[in-house]
Amino acid sequence: RIVFAGRHEQRKGLHVLLRAWPELHRRTGARLRLIGADPLAVRLLLTRLRVPDEGIDLLGFLSQDDFTAELLAAKALVAPSLGGESFGMVLTRAFACAVPVVASDIEGYRDVMTPETSVPVPPDDPGALVEAVAALLADEPRRVALGAAARQLAIDEYSWDDIARRLLGVYES
Repeated sequence: RIVFAGRHEQRKGLHVLLRAWPELHRRTGARLRLIGADPLAVRLLLTRLRVPDEGIDLLGFLSQDDFTAELLAAKALVAPSLGGESFGMVLTRAFACAVPVVASDIEGYRDVMTPETSVPVPPDDPGALVEAVAALLADEPRRVALGAAARQLAIDEYSWDDIARRLLGVYES
């Protein structure tokens, strides 16, 4: 399973992932779990792009617990955003679940991604996305190591204890 989590809007890059999907599915046999995007809007986009829905599960909006369960069951999170991301909250959520990320190399995501936790890809490049995800899924030791490093980064940099400590420092200064 690979997960995409986001609304159906141009800047999230869902169309990039869907253009890459037939080749990615053919090469890996993975299932794509789409979370957050309206299933009807995704079906219309699939039709417009002439992409079959084989291997795609349209989950729509999920509760926080169900979203976490999806991440915990995933092999990777794919975030093909085109730009306009102020911070990669969805990336840190995946990191907390020990899920490595394949994401666009864009401002906002660069503040979160590290070579030990993530695989950057050029934005709006379905071919690069296919290669990156396929390589990650083909190398289980690397995928597991990226996930473990992602979990540690989430604990070290984004846990509530760390945020509270930093916030206290701001107030004290």
